[in-house]
Amino acid sequence: MNEAYLGNPNLKKSNVNINYTEEQVKEYVKCANDPLHFIRTYVRIVNVDKGLVSFEPYPFQQKMIHTFTNNRFCINKLPRQSGKSTTVVAFMLWTVLFSDAQSVAILANRGALARDLLGKIQLAYEYLPKWLQQGVVTWNKGNIELENGSKISCCNFFISDSRRII
Repeated sequence: MNEAYLGNPNLKKSNVNINYTEEQVKEYVKCANDPLHFIRTYVRIVNVDKGLVSFEPYPFQQKMIHTFTNNRFCINKLPRQSGKSTTVVAFMLWTVLFSDAQSVAILANRGALARDLLGKIQLAYEYLPKWLQQGVVTWNKGNIELENGSKISCCNFFISDSRRII
């Protein structure tokens, strides 16, 4: 039986049963309860110099993850090129994997930028072990939907004038 989504061997299709080992169950619970452990251990990112590497968040990124986990609303004031998008991508991945029926929207002023961020989530997802993946229902350049009912969608917006968002 083919367990890959649309022939992609890196993606588990929906309704595939996994026989977990005792260690995998413990690790799954640990990942579900500790986003930082999940991110450090399983999230892969592309480094300009080294290629595909594990994501090891800096202390300020760890603080961001802690803040996101413990607060419904957050505002971060950070400089350009500091790794905030990578941090948010990793946290979004953790959120949709370990929470049922979560809807995440990636908002950007250009559709290409939103799709680029979704592509980073998709890359990290494809490098997860199958036993950590949710089954994939939809997987394309604009959105992801998982069998646990969680989804991530790209949206672009632009400001036509200073008084309204279109």
